[in-house]
Amino acid sequence: MKIILYEDGDFANLYPLVYLRPIFDLRCGVFTLREKVAHKFPNSRIYLEPREALADVVGERYGLRSLADVRAIDDDVLLVNARAILTGEPQTYAAEEKAGLTQSGEVIWAFVKEETIADLEGDSAAELAQSLAERCGGEETEDVLIEYPWNLVHQNAAQIRADYAYYADNAGCDGLDSHVAVAGRKEDLYVAEDAEVQPFTYIDCREGPVIIDSGAVVRAHSSVEGPAYIGPGTHLMEAKIREGSSLGPVCRAGGEIEESIIHGYSNKYHTGFLGHSYVCEWVNLGALTTNSDLKNDYSEVSVRLNDEPMKTGSMKVGAFIGDHTKTSIGTTFNTGTMVGIMCNLVSGGTVLPKFIPSFAWYLNDRISKGLGLKYGLNTARIAMGRRDVELTEAMVKLIEKTEEMTKEKKAEKVRRDRKKAR
Repeated sequence: MKIILYEDGDFANLYPLVYLRPIFDLRCGVFTLREKVAHKFPNSRIYLEPREALADVVGERYGLRSLADVRAIDDDVLLVNARAILTGEPQTYAAEEKAGLTQSGEVIWAFVKEETIADLEGDSAAELAQSLAERCGGEETEDVLIEYPWNLVHQNAAQIRADYAYYADNAGCDGLDSHVAVAGRKEDLYVAEDAEVQPFTYIDCREGPVIIDSGAVVRAHSSVEGPAYIGPGTHLMEAKIREGSSLGPVCRAGGEIEESIIHGYSNKYHTGFLGHSYVCEWVNLGALTTNSDLKNDYSEVSVRLNDEPMKTGSMKVGAFIGDHTKTSIGTTFNTGTMVGIMCNLVSGGTVLPKFIPSFAWYLNDRISKGLGLKYGLNTARIAMGRRDVELTEAMVKLIEKTEEMTKEKKAEKVRRDRKKAR
């Protein structure tokens, strides 16, 4: 059996997180959505079908041979929506030709026999999955289909617990310094052999597992409450990591972080609060940067998804911050704030707007156009170079496409704020 991970037409509901990455590269728990599928089906080859704008970046990252051609597949195939988290036993997905559906009828996955593929309509995996669901029928499953950015955050604690199965056999804390305090069962703590946990730190596994991955450093006076994941090469700088938090590779984290995902290669080095949020790559949060994740009246949080008002159905929703965005000292985010990519946010002592378009600057309490794409790309090269990562030509082209796609929304916000300032 082969597997195709495909993006469907609802990718825009996950902006700003997926401007520069496919949905299946989003993180939830320990792993990305693609990695979860790979772990579940270790003997199956995975092909990828991103939206057209990301094909070059995905091909560069995973190899051109990873890109799917559904009409060239010479095997039974499991078509998996890129937004899916599959929760069942592996064998149940290939037991018979059928589709797994959400309660509202959206296709999460579809299993197709090789001899059936030619009879289905469509040239993409998404179209084939829908065609099979209409032809063979489908059934509602317990699998998860991510719809909006806050779904990833709300699923994160449960996913850390589930993903811990891949570390449990090597669990334990026998090698830790005697001045490291551990609460809970040692079976719920994994510390990589080359990770460093300094004396006078506190690790609490009573409510869930804690994973401290390869090359991570937990500096003295930090605390980590499970379920939590500290990714490879990530440093905790006297941080307070609360439950339900995942920090991807090569991050620097200080202050308080609760039920949040920092995708990777981002810094929250200093004091400040981050709660119920998703922070993308190459983000730098200045000292005392803080977000609200709860309204004073405890009512449902609304967001401006792609600048359109939307209720989240949740009382706790933080900030969603796109790649390469930077904040100044003392920046404060409102509850349910959406920030695009390559923004520069300079606090003026007030709470930021709930929607800031990509490539915008926020300065003197209003949105401005900033110094342009060339400046942003140069800053990105410098930031990435400090971690020995190259800003490739394929990524530059994707950023340029994104700037073109989002420039009208930015111009609209700039014009509006200019009028307000007069």
